[in-house]
Amino acid sequence: FGGALTKLTGTDLATVASKAALSSGNIDPSVVDATYVGSIIPGAADAAYVSRHTALRCGVPQESPALTINRLCGSGFQSVICGAEQILLNEAQVTLCAGTENMSQAPLSVYGHKARWGAPLGAGLQLEDTLWSALTDSHTGL
Repeated sequence: FGGALTKLTGTDLATVASKAALSSGNIDPSVVDATYVGSIIPGAADAAYVSRHTALRCGVPQESPALTINRLCGSGFQSVICGAEQILLNEAQVTLCAGTENMSQAPLSVYGHKARWGAPLGAGLQLEDTLWSALTDSHTGL
């Protein structure tokens, strides 16, 4: 957190790891049937596309589907489960599965309902640390 990888997005990190995995397994990206990437905190403007962008940057065909999974701390593991299910169901022969996060890039937010129509005089805008709030279950308080 706050170290040498701070400036890399989650997509950047997933791409590096995925290219290395494909290379070490001697797998041509063109044979990947589906991509699954687990990620929780949208730390970059294009974070909604993390699975699609990771696949495309690795050379996976555009026609191959990509799914981003948010299952909190189990997101990366769930991506492996989804990929394995596709193979076991004979829906795919090769799946690319990853989990990624760059907690250093977790946004500071001002939510629209608190700012879009102005703030009361003297109240100012209060930033919320989404890294902290994402680790807190507002329903249970844990």
